[in-house]
This record gives sequence, structure tokens and C-alpha cells, in this order.
Amino acid sequence: MGLRNTARAKRHTPRGAAPTRGRRTAALCALFFAALWATSRSAVAAEPAPPSSTNGTSTDGAGHNCDTPCYEPAGFPVLAGNSDIGFEFGGVATLSRFGNGVVPYQWNMDLVLALAVKGGPSGAEITQQSYQWNIDVPKLAGSSVRLNPQVLYYRTINQLYFGLGNASSPRAPAGASPRYFEFDDRQGHLRELTRIVLRGPFDVLIGTQYRYADPHPYPGSQLEKDASASVIRGVTRLSLLTLAGGVVYDTRDNEFFPHSGSYDHVGLRATLGLPSAAGVRYGGAGGQIASFLPLGGPAVLALRALADLEFGNVPVYDLYTGGVFLTDEMIGGSSAVRGVPDGRYSGPIKLFGNAELRAMLLPFQLLGQRFQLGGNVLFDTGRLWSDYSFRSRLDGTGVGLKWGAGGGLYLQWGQAAVFRLEVAYSPDAKSENPGFPLGIYVEDGVMF
Repeated sequence: MGLRNTARAKRHTPRGAAPTRGRRTAALCALFFAALWATSRSAVAAEPAPPSSTNGTSTDGAGHNCDTPCYEPAGFPVLAGNSDIGFEFGGVATLSRFGNGVVPYQWNMDLVLALAVKGGPSGAEITQQSYQWNIDVPKLAGSSVRLNPQVLYYRTINQLYFGLGNASSPRAPAGASPRYFEFDDRQGHLRELTRIVLRGPFDVLIGTQYRYADPHPYPGSQLEKDASASVIRGVTRLSLLTLAGGVVYDTRDNEFFPHSGSYDHVGLRATLGLPSAAGVRYGGAGGQIASFLPLGGPAVLALRALADLEFGNVPVYDLYTGGVFLTDEMIGGSSAVRGVPDGRYSGPIKLFGNAELRAMLLPFQLLGQRFQLGGNVLFDTGRLWSDYSFRSRLDGTGVGLKWGAGGGLYLQWGQAAVFRLEVAYSPDAKSENPGFPLGIYVEDGVMF
């Protein structure tokens, strides 16, 4: 949920910030589009509107008024439950400030709080938790600089790890514990994304991040075995410093729900783990091409291809995630191949693509607020490799593509808040729950 990319027209969801992550979704119940709360959107009469643009009003690509000074709050609770994580509850809130002709807003803040509670060997335990705050400030002090700082903490006591490679087996050895393919993942992040306009649709994007990682493998687990054999690094407490930089090409017409244009980027990143005795240091390169094609009426065909390459001594928690500027689930999870469980596959080389037919269909008003309902049909596919020989037995033979297919619902609240509920089937979801092989995701913003 709720991390906003500093791209002029992009809301993006990072790993670990989503209240539900599609994990063992038997008996999952998501309360979505529910308990809507808001006060009426309030114009600030004491602040005069800025001079009008050539057509009288500054608007974003969807025709929303960006001149009239006002605040726009939005939020909803999310409730979920399943046999793995127990009862999960939380909420997301967002507050946007519009005015002075700044597109898409003067600033926006997001807050996400989520907990899951379940009975364990010694009583009730918190299985998953996530806390996040970020603010996005375009055109800082009227300049061409956009800032997006974020503070994030999450802990998942059932984070998946099945071993390296595109062909890792979901079958645990006889007598293995129920947590053979899991570990306790704990991370805190401080991150800043800075975007600087170059010329026309080209911008420079610079990312800096500090992470504190404290993973705990379970005794006898797959991760403990791989770490003991020096197959995997990063299973001790580490501080990680990351610097990233790249170029963005952005012609999208609207940040929150693009109908046309492209969003492409390419970049490099470097990460150093401390203490240095842990031997964690690595680089990365990646990029994406995303296009939005209007099909007539409200329908949009959204297409994306993304590659992420890591080289060096990569810690375990970065082998099932990726991204030059933002840390996302790859190749499984809500940000890559939906339906494939987050953490099901791990490796340094990742390639995947997404296709969606999406539309906002039904506008309505409630409690003085403007809403739109819509939906999407989706198909995702991709794979990864465990090394750069591209011939490792860990990756199997053949094409080896993983895939997921499904659909979802959108709710747009006012100008700046878009929430989505998606359900996706994948054959790989059977490794988590053979009787209900679906991923269910409640997220903030469109996927890309």
C-alpha cells in the first residue's frame, strides 16, 4: 500500500507495505470499499486561487482542478483473515493538498498501519505487521525538484523462502517442521527519492536508503540449511546503505489512473552491508517500459515489461525483491506476477511482464465526496535465473515461465486516492494452499 513514486504520474506499491499480501488465502475476507469515512472536501476561502492558465484553470490529465486551494482526505479499513496469519486488521489514510496550479497536487501524505494476530505455541502472536508513512512534494518551493521521503517498518514471521532458482521445489522433506519454507523477516527503512526535471518528459531520479535488516531463520528450515552451506548471505543483523540513480521518461496524462502515454526508466544502484565482515555488497541495474493505450471510451490497455539484474553478494531478502528505485516483490507478489506467492522464487536475475485491461466505469457521490468505481482484467508472466550462466540446474529446463491471471475492482476517491482489490490464480499458488490457489491483494493505487 501507499508508497508514492516521485514520477510525475505514478503511484506505486512497495513490498511490505500492503496489509494483505496474498499469502495462503483460504478463508480470506477483505473488507474493501467499506466504512467510508470523510468530511466534505474543504476549500480554503482565505487563500485566493492563483492566476488562471491558458484555459482558465490548471488541471491534470484527467481534468481535475489543481488551482482551487483545498485538502482532500481519504481512507478505509482493511480486514482479512486466513489459516496462516490469523486475523489481520488495519487501515490506510491519505491526505492531499491542492492549489497554486501544481500538478498533481502540492503535497500528499500516506499512512499505513496493519497487524495480524493468531494463536501460536505460547499463545497469541503477531504474525505480520507493517507501519509506513511517506510524503510526496512535487515542485518543492516552486522549483523543478520533487521529494518523496518514507519511513517504513515491517515484520513477517512467515516470510517464504523455497531456495534459489526458477525450479525450486515446494516439497519439504519428510519430518520437516511446518515452517520449513519460512523465516522471520524484520526490516526498517529510511528512504528518500529525489526527482529533478531535465527537459520535456526526461527527468533524473536519485534514491538514497538506509535499511536495518534482522532476519531470523527457523531451526532446520531451508534458509538455515542454505545459510550454513554458504549458499545464502544476509541472515544476520545488517545495516544496508543504498545509492541509486537513473533517467525517467514520462508522458503519462494522469498520475493516479493513466489513460495514455508511457512511463519508462533505467538506472543503477549500489548497496553496502555493514559490518563489512558479513560480506554483503552488491550492485544492480534495471529498467522498465510501460505504455498506456486508450481503446475508446473509458477502456485502457496497460502494458509493462521489467528487468532487474543484481550482481555481487546479495542478501536473501533482496533475491525475491528488486527495483532500482523502489523495493518491490519479484517475481511473485502484488507488484510482479500476481497469484505467485511473494518469496516463492529467489534469484538475482528477474524478467517479467504485465498486461491489464482497465477502466473507471461508475461515478457517484457519497457524503459530499466524489467517487468512481472501475475494474480490470489482468495477466502476468515472468521468470528468474539463479546465476549468469543461464544454465544452472536450479533453474530447470525449458522456458520456465510463471504466470498469473485474474481481475479486480478499483475505487477512486476524489482526485488523488485510488484503492484496488485484485484476485489472481496461478499454478504456483498451490505450493501455499492446494485447495485455494489464489492470491488476493488489497492495495493503494494501480499496479503500474
